[in-house]
Amino acid sequence: MSEVKVGVIGCGMISGMHLRAYKSLPDVNVVACADVNIERARQRASEFDVPHVFKDYKELLNMDEIDAVSICTPHALHAPIAIDALNAGKHVLCEKPMATSAKDAAEMIKAARKAGKLLEVAIRNRFSPVVQFAKRLVDEGMLGKVYYAEGSIGGRRRIPGWGNSGFIRKKTAGGGVVLDLGVYTIDLLLHLLGQPKPLSVSAITSDAIGKSKEALVEGGWHWEVDDFEVEDFGAAFVRFEDGAVCLLKMAWAMHLDSLGGTFLLGDKGGLRIEPLELYRDEHGTMVTTSFPSLPRPEPFSTMMAQVSAFIDAIKQGKPSPTPPEEIMMTNVIMDAIYESARLGREVKCKVPRLE
Repeated sequence: MSEVKVGVIGCGMISGMHLRAYKSLPDVNVVACADVNIERARQRASEFDVPHVFKDYKELLNMDEIDAVSICTPHALHAPIAIDALNAGKHVLCEKPMATSAKDAAEMIKAARKAGKLLEVAIRNRFSPVVQFAKRLVDEGMLGKVYYAEGSIGGRRRIPGWGNSGFIRKKTAGGGVVLDLGVYTIDLLLHLLGQPKPLSVSAITSDAIGKSKEALVEGGWHWEVDDFEVEDFGAAFVRFEDGAVCLLKMAWAMHLDSLGGTFLLGDKGGLRIEPLELYRDEHGTMVTTSFPSLPRPEPFSTMMAQVSAFIDAIKQGKPSPTPPEEIMMTNVIMDAIYESARLGREVKCKVPRLE
């Protein structure tokens, strides 16, 4: 395939990164944009010189010349649009989270298999030089058997409330920080740990800050408190089939500046991700190794790497650079987080069948 023709569905903030990445690649032609807000679609089309604009994404999918689409819509629309696109014979790069439930994620995978098309989920961590090097260290046995991992993400005030925000409404978002930011940390730990099967989860979620008008302080992000329907904080303890466990901490907003970072502990070494540091016993003493020459991850550089890998896989007939079966497991854990928080007890993880 000499040229890949692309359409972008959903023209909000994140679509700009997708469009910029596509426009930076040779032999890629973005031919259409679609958004229910037609003016927003026209603005993106004008900004990136895209010739066709639609209000209904199905009109975009009806364009025979389009080979692939990026889905940049609110979370709850990822699965239905991805399935429609795959059924229309398009390769799909879908923004995170993959879906709002493991059941929907599984249906996306089934549609991709049936259509014989690529399904890629835009979790950019996989393409960070730091994460790739950390994965190499773990795979080479530098930590030995990993028995504990901890991951955290978030900040003091990061509730996404710009415009008429679909992030804070249950119908459009499906959930809050667990789906929006937690998916990054969950996938990072699963990836570094070698995709262990999750068995059970004990979790809590909270909307204490999102529901508080007093939290709308000067210098912080602002949102419509009365419209806030999801969680702004989540924490979970996950048990895996291989005996390892992990602790997850996620916050859009809190009365603290940090949740402690991400690290792994093994019987031969420990690894902190930011900054990347390896802790081991060597030659009769404790040794700490840092890696200052590794490029620091930057959002667009990792997006560019993922989009480039997606396009290359289409051209070369290769499998998805990030297997969707692996990303589905983030939804398995997130489903369990919400169920455990609702019931107030530990719950078993439920993995959908893909046959």
